[in-house]
Amino acid sequence: MISAERLRHVLASQPSLVQHPQGQQLLAIATGPTDLSSGGFPFISQSSFELFLEQVPHLFLQGQSILDWVRELDQALADQEELSGEEIDSLARAMKVIRTMVLTAAVTAPPDLWLLRQVLSVHQSEGILPALLQRGEVEPEAFAEELGLQAAQLQMDFHFLHARGYLQRTATGFRVSAGGPGRVLRRVEALPESFRQDWVDVFCGWFQSETEDPESRGLLQSWLQIPEKPEPTGCWVAGWRQMEIGYRMLPLVVAMKACNLCDRQQRGNSLSLPRPHPGILPLLQAAGALHGGKVTALGARMFSRGPGPYGIIATYHPYLTHLEKLLRADGGGFWVQRAANVAASQAANQKSFTAANDALDRFCRETGFRFKVFIEHAIGKGEATRQRFVRSAEEELQYVGADLEDASIDEAIKEQAAGRLPANMRFLRKADIGQPALLLEFLAKHQIDAKDAVMMVGNGFHEIRDQSNEKMIEVFREYQQAGILLIFTEESGLSDQELLETAWNTYHAGFRYVHELSGQGLRPAWESETPQQRFSWAKCASLAGYRPLDSFSRRSRRIFPVSKDHPQNPAISVTHFCIPKELANRLGE
Repeated sequence: MISAERLRHVLASQPSLVQHPQGQQLLAIATGPTDLSSGGFPFISQSSFELFLEQVPHLFLQGQSILDWVRELDQALADQEELSGEEIDSLARAMKVIRTMVLTAAVTAPPDLWLLRQVLSVHQSEGILPALLQRGEVEPEAFAEELGLQAAQLQMDFHFLHARGYLQRTATGFRVSAGGPGRVLRRVEALPESFRQDWVDVFCGWFQSETEDPESRGLLQSWLQIPEKPEPTGCWVAGWRQMEIGYRMLPLVVAMKACNLCDRQQRGNSLSLPRPHPGILPLLQAAGALHGGKVTALGARMFSRGPGPYGIIATYHPYLTHLEKLLRADGGGFWVQRAANVAASQAANQKSFTAANDALDRFCRETGFRFKVFIEHAIGKGEATRQRFVRSAEEELQYVGADLEDASIDEAIKEQAAGRLPANMRFLRKADIGQPALLLEFLAKHQIDAKDAVMMVGNGFHEIRDQSNEKMIEVFREYQQAGILLIFTEESGLSDQELLETAWNTYHAGFRYVHELSGQGLRPAWESETPQQRFSWAKCASLAGYRPLDSFSRRSRRIFPVSKDHPQNPAISVTHFCIPKELANRLGE
């Protein structure tokens, strides 16, 4: 039996561990109960997790200081002879959880903060925020009618602000959060009109230009300025300065990725940029990404794992620049910047496609199933196909790629020309994944048999607009009746309360918000005992005749690093492995 009190007493002899501003809290978490989940992920207790969220701010510089604390604890254990192997193992699990939560926040927070800064700017300029602060509490529909706004859009915005801790729910609506989070709203200023542009393009132009443009230099210098005085909220909720940092970090990192500059920013390396701007260094230092001119552990994570989620959210920039119109009901005609979304989606889906292809190979080995057609829908740059092509030559398979957007097909054709996608791959443009007939007619036209074909989709089904349960079931039914084995990954739809309780452990708050803005739909990962407005993906597939095979499906880590049982602790994303009814009967599944 591990004694937390004894562990704390032993570790308290290390001055550096107790001198940290949150040293006592971190020691309490590190010495608290730990274990491993059935999936092999370490977890801490619910009380330890709540202590971390409520009393251990962990964004940017504060996050890097926690990583330094964990490193010091790890070093202290190397020389520690008083502790048993069981105690060392428990501390190692706790350290991994703490490190993971901090590094995860480095990836998940900037997209939300980028969105929040722009939403709050619009709310300030439109008079929403001043009125809200004056009253303290509002009922959204009546408030929207009074201000001449669209209630649905205002509700959407308020739910996002609530999920990030700045508003609280009441019996009839929302009120400003107390304490530090509420003070953030009182600091909001509307962004200057010159700031409301795509800064990814500005940074790309700066990095790629051979000559310096004084106007661009001055504009960047103005935009890169951040508040000097930190005003922490005292908990996980971002303070005003942190929001300003995240708002700037997202476009900077996305631009660096677009210019192939992220891979060289390894931990311990000096910052390497072709044309450094004097305002970039202070920003990266404030973000905890640099220390002494060297890339930190936190910075290395931002540069390596940030571009995927950062880039996906950045493509919704047109919606943010037209948020006033959405609130005033005179918007429309703008869309996701799909060309930029292609590369971001590839980076974000790479890991899930590896798991999907592994599952497909294992399924074939264990059941004897053979397929001759491989389809990638919502293709992007063809990451799923690229991986399959390495495993299965074009002599073995007929490859097909489909997408609604020309930008995706154009990028995939470039990949094919470069030899990274098979030469026999056929492409279907204008292919809405929500209209299976388009793909099935294309296959028939080219005499490609859909029966026993494999279709792989990475976060594509949620893009179907206006998807009711009935519509989603019908979409799946058409693919199922054609005999297509379907492997697809989707993020789990989370509630406001789940988002609040998980803090920065996912980037789902912003992900949900931008998809609601654009009329797309996320679905929950599981079926609860109470009726839900939206069925889960697995239920929709099952009702369409598919047989979801749990043993070949894959769940990512769960949203809470604690021992909450399923379904109260859903996976962040799920890769579903679904076989059609006829194949299930053939295989005796």
